[in-house]
Amino acid sequence: MNRTDTQYTGHGSEEATVTPAAQPCWLLKTAKAPKLGKHAEGGIAYQIATGSDRQEPMIQIAGNDGGGYFSKEAICFSRVVACLVQHPKGEPFPSKLFQGAFAGRSSNNAGFLAAILRAEGLLAAAPETEGRHLISGDWMAWKAALLAEPGQAINTPPVAQPDSSPESEIAASATEEEKAPPRRGKK
Repeated sequence: MNRTDTQYTGHGSEEATVTPAAQPCWLLKTAKAPKLGKHAEGGIAYQIATGSDRQEPMIQIAGNDGGGYFSKEAICFSRVVACLVQHPKGEPFPSKLFQGAFAGRSSNNAGFLAAILRAEGLLAAAPETEGRHLISGDWMAWKAALLAEPGQAINTPPVAQPDSSPESEIAASATEEEKAPPRRGKK
């Protein structure tokens, strides 16, 4: 099963996860995006990096000013784009549309990514539907401009890959349940 690093920042419960090995890359940008919730305070810290081949930006949520979990996995920009392919152009969409970009299971991931994309000028608030977004800006120009940045050499966790299907994850969890001792019923 493909696991990613998840960080606890205050509230709720999240299962422990394993951090994969680091790979060399270039840090292109570190910034903070304002949260999108109506009553939300603070912001979402994030980093944008690229591999040594400088072909694809990777976005990583780095911090949350408030409480709550988020996955610290670096996701390829192409995974973000893939989330929007099936959605009708020009139609508003909710943040949860981005859940497929992450291997991590935190429910905050998609909303935090939407906040980052708004801060980068790639999404805008839908005018007549609260909590929804519209695609804005020139995504290809944004990508080209970022990849042209000189950046700083760093190590980061590998990008989450869609290497496991939902079926294999279900099978893996079934195997784990078989190893657990049987539960006793009420008498």
